[in-house]
Amino acid sequence: MTKTIDITSAIRPKSDQLNADDLLTGPRTIRIRDVQVSTGEQPVSIFYDGDDGRPWKPAKSALRVLAAIWGPNAAKWIGMSCTLYNDEAVTWAGVAVGGIRVSHMEGLSKPRTLQLTKTRGKKAAVTIQPLTVEKASKLDKFRARLFQVAEDPEASVADAWAKIDEAMQSELGADLLDQLLAIEAAAQEHRATDPNAAVDALNDAIGGQ
Repeated sequence: MTKTIDITSAIRPKSDQLNADDLLTGPRTIRIRDVQVSTGEQPVSIFYDGDDGRPWKPAKSALRVLAAIWGPNAAKWIGMSCTLYNDEAVTWAGVAVGGIRVSHMEGLSKPRTLQLTKTRGKKAAVTIQPLTVEKASKLDKFRARLFQVAEDPEASVADAWAKIDEAMQSELGADLLDQLLAIEAAAQEHRATDPNAAVDALNDAIGGQ
């Protein structure tokens, strides 16, 4: 049997937060357990399962991605999962230093492209892929289906929730309903403000690429 010796802890940067160098060995999917907002250059700290007290302090571009898809109320992000990776093309003072980007997010049923500010007066398209979190129980399957409803322009979270019996509603929890409504509102805003949304919807309907 081949012996495995994990040196991840030995190469971890000495820092009080998650760094791009922590992702040199590959992307990492995190489940958010708390979000705190303070002051300073990095005002938002996102704590996640297994963070060892070293939160992720996302840059503005990453925060815009989270808010665009999950809604601007960060309390609704708790319990959600996303995948982070090291984008080595990120520069600082003209030097490529790497930075943490988001590639996948729970709550999406299909990829979503966002136009994010890159530099003053310039925007760049960023596409976020759906994140499938391992689901096994009946409760988890209900949860996954409700996330799909939240994104569907022809479906309603309120209507779908009303069709679930009270016992299942209680198990799912009111916090989940709040998350779903936030995702639904963010998806509606995206469709209303994105000039390509109507074309994308048409292409989806006719099977275009």
